[in-house]
Amino acid sequence: MSAPRPASPRPEGQRLDHHTLERYENIWFGIAVVMALFLFVTVLASFFSGTYPSLTGEGGHHITGVKNGRLNPKNLAATPFATPGLRQNADGTYEAFVVAKAFQFEPAVLKVPVGKPITIHVTSADVLHGYFIEGTNINTTAIPGQVSSFTTTFRRPGTLNVICNEYCGTGHHNMINAVKVEVQEP
Repeated sequence: MSAPRPASPRPEGQRLDHHTLERYENIWFGIAVVMALFLFVTVLASFFSGTYPSLTGEGGHHITGVKNGRLNPKNLAATPFATPGLRQNADGTYEAFVVAKAFQFEPAVLKVPVGKPITIHVTSADVLHGYFIEGTNINTTAIPGQVSSFTTTFRRPGTLNVICNEYCGTGHHNMINAVKVEVQEP
C-alpha cells in the first residue's frame, strides 16, 4: 500500500490566478527598482567624489609633445618616445618610454630598478598593440596617437616577459620582449 499523497495548494489542473502572478511581478519589479536606485546612487557618489573621467579635455601628461594624452604617431621624434627607455628625472622619479611598432617593442629589454616606483608610458607607432607583463597585473593597449601610462613598483629582481596580446599582423607572435628588474648598486 502506498503512502497518501500530500494535498497540493491548488486543485489539479488549476492554473495560477491573476493575483498570484501579480504578486510575483510586483516582487521582481521591486528588485529592479532597488537595483536601479543603487546604480543611480553609486554613479552620483562617483561623480561627486571626483572619480569620474575628465570630460573637459584638460589635464593629461607632462610629456613634451603630448597633449591630453595624445600625440602625433608620425612625429615621435618630437617627443621622449624618440629615444625609448628608462630615465631618472631630476626629482629622483623614474619614467620609462616604450614604443610598440611592426612586431617589436622599443627598447627590446627595459631595465628597471627593484623597489622603485616607475611610471611607464606606452604608445604605438603604427597599429593597435597590447602591452602585457607576465606575472603582474600590467595589461594595457598601445593605440597609435595615444599614450597609456601607469605607475608600478617591481618588488623582486628577475626577468619578466612582455607580450603583445592584441593581434597586430602576421608577425604578432614575434612581439616578445622583457623587463629586467635589477638591484641597483649604491
